[in-house]
Amino acid sequence: MKDDSKQMSKQDNVSGIGQRLKEIRRQGRIQQKEMAAALDIAASYLCEIESGNSKPGPDFFIKVATAYNVNLNYLLLGTGDMFGAGKPIKTKSFEIESGIESLEELIWLMENSKFFRNAVLSAANKLLIEEEEIIKKSLRMKQSKTEAGDE
Repeated sequence: MKDDSKQMSKQDNVSGIGQRLKEIRRQGRIQQKEMAAALDIAASYLCEIESGNSKPGPDFFIKVATAYNVNLNYLLLGTGDMFGAGKPIKTKSFEIESGIESLEELIWLMENSKFFRNAVLSAANKLLIEEEEIIKKSLRMKQSKTEAGDE
């Protein structure tokens, strides 16, 4: 019985995310195709998310938050203001680093958004894994130089 209630709760959250996405689009007068293009996803996939039939990954939420200045707590949990810091929503696609305008904003996001913090740490971990051999080689070279200097 507990598993059924957990499953229902997860489904309610997925459909809640979809409903909040629709409301974001309505508030910003954004067509589904336009949002899908800005997020670099298929319109059919956005439709699936909005209808509660698909649960997107962390990258999707970061894209929505940065492209449209959406409060992640609102998008994920339905709490807080829909948009962050009273800024107007943005309707064009851009990389996450161009969406953060100051170090203070980045620090605020790291301190106040567990989701954002986890996404940043996940990206850093992915980069470390992808560059593992280069990092190891660099460390070996540095260690060799240090040992050569000790002699």
